[in-house]
Amino acid sequence: MARPNRRRNTRRNSRSGESSRWPYILGAVAAVGLLGAAIFYRNQTEHETAVNPDTLCPLDSGPVEMAAILFDLTDPLTPAQSKQLLARVEKEIADAPIGTQFTMGVVSEAPETWGATAPLCKPRSGQDVSTLTQNVRLVETRYEQRFMAPLHDNIESMISANGANKSPIMEALQTLIADTSGFLTFGGPRKVIIVSDLLQNSDAMSFYAGDDWQSFAASPQFGRLNRTLDGVDVVIFEVPRVVSKIKDPRVIEDFWLHYFDVQGARKPTVTMIGDL
Repeated sequence: MARPNRRRNTRRNSRSGESSRWPYILGAVAAVGLLGAAIFYRNQTEHETAVNPDTLCPLDSGPVEMAAILFDLTDPLTPAQSKQLLARVEKEIADAPIGTQFTMGVVSEAPETWGATAPLCKPRSGQDVSTLTQNVRLVETRYEQRFMAPLHDNIESMISANGANKSPIMEALQTLIADTSGFLTFGGPRKVIIVSDLLQNSDAMSFYAGDDWQSFAASPQFGRLNRTLDGVDVVIFEVPRVVSKIKDPRVIEDFWLHYFDVQGARKPTVTMIGDL
């Protein structure tokens, strides 16, 4: 009787065992690869979305756009106008790209109140990130508490400003621009948003004194124009006022069209903030 070939059977069993382990080995290699790719992607995403802790601006690029908002509320708003204005300014913020830097300033009689608020860049909200790469809850908390809350507080305080005897719009605008870090030299898109009745009233130029563009251009004050708005988009939310001292309201529009043209800005878009 022939003896079984134990050596041959052993080799066969060995090969069979090795074959059965290959799927597990390949699966482990694939899992390690996927884990490594996930870690790399997460680290890459964290690097690309990292922000300055003070300004919330992207660390790798800085601001992608700049927007300076000037509130000329030397005359009070009605409740309807306040709500409209708040909604429109918040929409400007919501429509802005992630990484847009915002500053705000106010027109008042007192020059010491002119200037810009601390710059804040619009960060990613919870809707802009993936649960696979970031903590959505922390991102949303940062967006609401570090970005929207301070901006909202600034807007609320500025739209509740009291009346004043003078309205130096040109002067406050230039101070806001000069005080906004990087605005003058920034190479990307820039925008100025102005909330105003546009009734310039200062020693340099006053509609109440009968001045218009022609008289201003012929005056010594014209040389003070600081041409800092080259290529800037201008958005105006105009608050209408009933002013009996100004005989022809068209001189107001004519003045500001010339003003922004000389400054090098694009033609303004104007939206009325009425209450009737």
